[in-house]
Amino acid sequence: MQLPNAFRYSDPLLALQARRLRQLIVLLIASLLVAALINATRVDWPVLLAFVGGQVALLLSLYWLHTGHLKRSLLSVLWTMTVVCTVVIWLRTGIRDIAVLAYPCILVLAAMTISPRPLFALGGVMLLSLGALAWAEIHGWFVPIDQGVGLWSFINRAMILVIIAVCARTVARDLQAAVARAEAESERAKDSAARLAFLVQHDALTGLPNRLLVQDRFGQAMARAKRDDEPLALMVIDLDDFRRVNDSLGHGVGDAVLQRMAERLRVLASDTDTLGRLGADEFVVVSHESVDADSLAVFAQRVLEGLAEPFDRDGLRIACGSSIGIAQFPRDGDSFEQLLNRAEAAMARAKAEGRNAFRFADPEVDLDVGEHLRLVSELRTGLQRGELELHYQPIVQLASGRVTGVEALMRWRHPERGLVPPSAFIPLAERSGLIHAVGAWALEEAVAQVRRWEARGLPPLLVSVNVSPVQLVHGELEQVVQRALQATAAPPQQLQLEITESSLMGDAEPLRARLERLRAMGVGLSIDDFGTGYSNLGYLQRFHVQSLKVDQSFVRGLGEAKQGEGIVRAIAQMASSLGIRTVAEGIEDEPTARRLQALGCDSGQGYYWSGALPSAAFMQWFVEHHANRMVRAAAP
Repeated sequence: MQLPNAFRYSDPLLALQARRLRQLIVLLIASLLVAALINATRVDWPVLLAFVGGQVALLLSLYWLHTGHLKRSLLSVLWTMTVVCTVVIWLRTGIRDIAVLAYPCILVLAAMTISPRPLFALGGVMLLSLGALAWAEIHGWFVPIDQGVGLWSFINRAMILVIIAVCARTVARDLQAAVARAEAESERAKDSAARLAFLVQHDALTGLPNRLLVQDRFGQAMARAKRDDEPLALMVIDLDDFRRVNDSLGHGVGDAVLQRMAERLRVLASDTDTLGRLGADEFVVVSHESVDADSLAVFAQRVLEGLAEPFDRDGLRIACGSSIGIAQFPRDGDSFEQLLNRAEAAMARAKAEGRNAFRFADPEVDLDVGEHLRLVSELRTGLQRGELELHYQPIVQLASGRVTGVEALMRWRHPERGLVPPSAFIPLAERSGLIHAVGAWALEEAVAQVRRWEARGLPPLLVSVNVSPVQLVHGELEQVVQRALQATAAPPQQLQLEITESSLMGDAEPLRARLERLRAMGVGLSIDDFGTGYSNLGYLQRFHVQSLKVDQSFVRGLGEAKQGEGIVRAIAQMASSLGIRTVAEGIEDEPTARRLQALGCDSGQGYYWSGALPSAAFMQWFVEHHANRMVRAAAP
């Protein structure tokens, strides 16, 4: 039966209890009314008054249920029926009365719906009533009324039995439904547990075992290999062109590539091999069969050819090569981590030596990888300890000599290695993913530093910060920039992000949207080392670039050949026609600076003015440079 809005409860269990209680109240009111009509001429007026009082109390219970007081309504029903039955028993035939049959029904209902304390109170009242009746009848103080037998007595008993049967049937049906729901929930829980166990041990995209499961299976294979004195091989497979595909065609196509590569590896690998995905575009194979060098080489070549086979996706012809590193037990190690590290080192060597190739583990490469891993760990600790610092190289306007900005260059002051240049640790930070934390720190510190200089009297300077391609594609660059600007209250026009030409190639839509959001914030964009890449003029307009940095290789070549001057002049003229500033890097003497100015460059930086300086040293240099410039300007 559908309940009116007033009888609805948000919790499904409470709603069911309310619905059943309402049905019971309606049934009891009807039963008391019928009992009063049938027994109107057979019983005394106190019994009829008990029937009427019970109906009034039940109507009150129905009202409480209607207003949302389920517990109060339930207790009212139980006590009402207990009192009515007790009064009828005392006023009629005592403990022989048919109303005694209602006591067990009331107690069963109470046991299933209320707490023990009111249940014991109900049972205590019933026991006291029946005990008092028995004691009074034995001592002659209570004389039961002999009602005789007739049709009315049959109807009374039938009504009580019907009420008990309806209540029992309702309870049984609800119990069956509860059991069915519990069984369904149990099945769903089992399915969820099985699914969760699968997800914990498998890659969600490809369905292959993840690192955790691969490591577990490797442990079992290692135990068998040690027991039977047999070799074991571990191969790491990395897709060479996956990042290009993912960035230029989107993550949907990238996911499809990974799934297709996983399917091909399933076909290529033996049934006894363990195949898994370590993460990103890296797969692993633990082989029990192809374990000697010749067999492994044949298998690796077959994998290279199989993965390189092009396939069609949404009308596109996609090909993705791979590089493979191979490590063997016991020659290259006796643990999963050792073999994995050495296989990854061999795979990195295969990439460095031309890609689409396989290499076996080599002890010299392993030493390099171990050193890299230690350096990454120390860099992470150094970031937490404040060992990173920024040095600032001035950017000077060639025509006036005025300092218009600085480039923030990162340094790592290692407690044992000394001052570590960025070329030694930035690539490691990019490969390990630590570049996001390092880059965020550099952005925030650079913006904060120019604001500190302003507070000490320096004019507002444009600070240029290098952004890694990894930050640009996979990080949260907009949020990092927003936090840095908000924390320092710096105008966004004071911050310029330096990105390399290669970062913009492909014009991937997510990258374009990200750069547009940064430009909408007011942050400037600069192309670093311009001229060394593809020098695509189209993206200069699409990405609203503010400045180009002429690579220092062209600056150094000015005096060697006229071709160098022609390249610089072409870059400067092209940039000027597009409204883009040019900054020449690597200027080391005054003649070079004057020549670059004549060729059309706007600004420059290099050792002619200053190298990269710590913040305090830069401020001192700026003051001296400004003073010298004023002196030269005042001289006749």
